Order: sequence, then C-alpha cells, then structure tokens
Amino acid sequence: MEKIDYDNLSNEQKRNLYLHDLLTGRLLGPLTNNPRIDKRHIKYYPRETYTKKYPEMTMYDYVYEKNKDNMEDVAIVFDTGFSETEITYSQLFENIDLVALHLQERGIKNGDKVAVSLVNIPESIYTIYALNRIGAVACLIDPRSKEINLEKDLKDLKVKMYIGLQDGYSTIKKVSERINLEDVLIIQTLYSSSDEKIKELYLYSKIQEGNEVFEINRKWDDFLSRKVENLVLEPAPYQKNKVSIISYTGGTTGVHKGVQLSDDSLNTLIFAHEPLMYDLHRGDKFMNILPQFMIYGFLTLHLGLCYQLKTYQVMDPSPEKFVDYLIKINPQMCFGGPVHWETLINNSKLQSNSLNGLNSPISGGEKLSSSQEEEISRALLNAGAKNGICNGYGASELGGSVSLNKDKGSRPGTVGKLHPYDTAKIVSLETNEECIFNEEGELWISTPSMMIGYYNNEEENNKALQYDENGELWFKTGDIALIDENGLIEITGRKKRLFVCGLNNVYPSEMEEYINQLPNVKKCAVVNVP
Repeated sequence: MEKIDYDNLSNEQKRNLYLHDLLTGRLLGPLTNNPRIDKRHIKYYPRETYTKKYPEMTMYDYVYEKNKDNMEDVAIVFDTGFSETEITYSQLFENIDLVALHLQERGIKNGDKVAVSLVNIPESIYTIYALNRIGAVACLIDPRSKEINLEKDLKDLKVKMYIGLQDGYSTIKKVSERINLEDVLIIQTLYSSSDEKIKELYLYSKIQEGNEVFEINRKWDDFLSRKVENLVLEPAPYQKNKVSIISYTGGTTGVHKGVQLSDDSLNTLIFAHEPLMYDLHRGDKFMNILPQFMIYGFLTLHLGLCYQLKTYQVMDPSPEKFVDYLIKINPQMCFGGPVHWETLINNSKLQSNSLNGLNSPISGGEKLSSSQEEEISRALLNAGAKNGICNGYGASELGGSVSLNKDKGSRPGTVGKLHPYDTAKIVSLETNEECIFNEEGELWISTPSMMIGYYNNEEENNKALQYDENGELWFKTGDIALIDENGLIEITGRKKRLFVCGLNNVYPSEMEEYINQLPNVKKCAVVNVP
C-alpha cells in the first residue's frame, strides 16, 4: 500500500479510505444494505482521490493557479456564428483585472451585490470573475426576464449596480427609474466580435428597436475608457462560506428562488471532477452552449477554464443550431440538455466522421428516456464519437452536477454514480425511513458543493434543507429514485408528479416511458383526471 500521512487526514477522509479498501477487496469486512453508509460509488474512483484536500481559494484564484504556467494558450473562442475571436489566458486575466479596477473605481466594494444579465460573451466572463476578484456578489439574472419579474428581483436583491445587454436596455431603463437604481451599465452583445460590419448592423438594429444607449455613463466602452492609472486593485481575500454568486431558479414548485453559492461550492465541484476528466487534456476543445445567466452555464465555463481547455463560447443556445455548431467545432467535450441532444436523432447533417473528436457528450437538466438515450447514443457513435451520451444529474442548489453516467459503473437508464465526495440516501415517502438498495423513495443529497441557502427565503430553506442527527446537511431533491447495489442512481419520477390511485402510488414518468416507445408516439405526457 502507498504511504499515507493519516495524521493529516480528516475523519471523513479516513472513513472514505476504509470504505474504498472494503469495496475494492483490499480489506475484508461486512457491508450494510444502506446506500448512505456503504457509499458504493467510492469503488469507482482512484484511492488517492480520498487523500486530497479541497481547494480553499476564490474562484478567480483557482482558475489563475491552474493556468499561470500556460498563459499563451487559448482560453476562450468567442463564436458569434459569423466570426471567431480567440482570447488567451494572458488576455483573459488582463481583462478581468481591468474590469475589476473599473468596478472598484465605480464604487463596487467587497460584499456589494451586482446584477449580471448577460449571455455567452467574453464580457460576461470578465465581469463575473472581476466581481469575484474584489469580493462582490454576482447576481445572475436571465436577460429574458419580464419587466415585472426583473423589478421584483432587483428590489429584493438591493443590487448596487446592473450590468446587462443592450438588447434589453429599454426594459431596464424603465425598471431602474422606478426603483431608483442609478448605476446601469449596458454592453453590446457583439462588443468583442472581430467582424466590424456585423457590429454595425447590430447597432443599427438596436436603434430600430429603441434599445440605443445615449447616456455616456451607461455604455461599456465609456466605462472601460475612464482613467484608472492611479488606482491600485484591491483583491478581496478568500473567505470560507462567503456568498459569491446568487443564481435564480424556478425550482420544482415554481417558486422563484435565489440560490446562494460560495467559492467553495463551485471550486469543490470542479475539484471533484478531476477523476472524471482523465480523457481530456490541456488545449482540448470544449463547446460551452449553456447560457451563463444559469448556474450550469457558469459551472461548465469554470470547469473548462480550470482544466485548461480551449473553451468555445457559443452565443446562440437554440437547439436548432446545436448540430451545426457541434460539427463545426467537433469538440472533445460538450454539455447540453436533452432538447439539444435529441436533435442528433435521424439528422442528415451527421456523417460517419462528423464528431470523431467527441469523447464526452454530456446531457443534464431533464431525464432522458431509455429509448431516447439509445437513439442519441447510436447517432453519436455513427458520427464517430468515442462514447454514447453520458447522463448527468444535479440541481442549482447542489452547485450543479452530483452524478454522471460515464465509463466504469455506467448503466443505461441511470444517471450514474455520485461524484467522489458526495453522499446520497433514499427516503421512503410513506414512512420517512431510509430505504435499502433498489427501493424507491425521495432522493436526498449531501455534498460539499451545497448551496449556503436560498436568498432571503427561510420558508423554502426549511422545506429543502435538513440536518440529520450527526449534523450532516441534506438537500431534498424532490425526485423519486432508487440506488442499486452498485451505487448507481436511477431517477424514476418527480415527487410532485406522484398521483394516488386507490391505495397505490402512480408515477406518470413510468407510464410515459412505455407510451413513448409505441411506434406512432413522438412524445407524451401523463396527467391525472379528477
């Protein structure tokens, strides 16, 4: 056995090492029939995974530490659909520092909340990391928000500043006047594009729409042209469990909630991906299509940068364009939702070698049926991809993903094994007791990437979060699931979509699974009728 300094390990690390040895046969001893206690997913990861310590630093510092020795590599490729603009890691950090200086000059301080309502453009990356650099909280706002929702969110958050797209200027202008928000900063969507003609057409279209910005102090280019030579950047120190990002989610109940995440939430999640990233290497292409106003979009961006990948920022996330971008970029890794991956099925644009670079096609957000999974995987493999579709599972409240159906331990129809440092249990809907392997109940997750809590919403916190008798915090996912004897998670339905028929529980997703396999059914939904 390798030599390990057990004195410097936490009790949790020692317990995980013991379980790893038990599950892999290095030690002999009894196992229980309890998923929470056995943690059978541990056997799929290298033993040394459980001797490592989580990074204790800011998100900005984590990206910097990972890339300080490869500054001239390309970090970002900004793809507008008309042109590509490459940004090296050196340029990335220079721009982050420049934006941080200007934000600081504008009066943004450690702890201030700033609304960031942007899509996948370089300025979104600079802004979020710059806010992190000076200790401010980036509040991610959907640029498509209706006026009434935008006003409610900004009032609730009490933001000091709003940074958004020119496309929505007329809306934020009216809202800012009503709530007395003086500091509004507007960015042209194609500001970083190298295609000057397209930029001119874009500006003309904004004038036609009534979204032209005339106020000097509200334009991004004017913001960056202010003199800051005499200012000294004052980075905020790392602070454990300090809120860094607030990302809104509708949640399964439809309640609009702000998920508060810390540097630790995002960094430990990226750290946990290390044993899953073995088939990706520095400079490999990563296609990032998930929008950054969602936590999943920023998570995948943070992942790509921390693992030194060449990250393609695709501005248009529409499913209709997905296959075109996938063929054009031919990345090694790509995240997308089922609505994206479904467009591969019977798609005439795909040829036998169209996707010969792709080894990590990852789907998440919604469950894929077994038939969908099979068809998508067949399309991927026929197009030359190294693997079929890899299902992931997670929630904004968990920092993003917590499991992945990839490589060792994968099984069709499941969302795979938990990430190495996470724990799951199944709780019976009838008795509220823990279930054993292969029994259905509500899925609860405990993870170091857990949210700090919902912003200003104690009622929802009490519904979603619960400490056990050992002081461990659990998130109640609301998903009906089971965990098999190999530690693989199978999602079987939603708690909110459980109907009672007589004395029996009826799960619509099970019925939908069968109906969707009928030859003349494209898609169906099962609902209850009074």
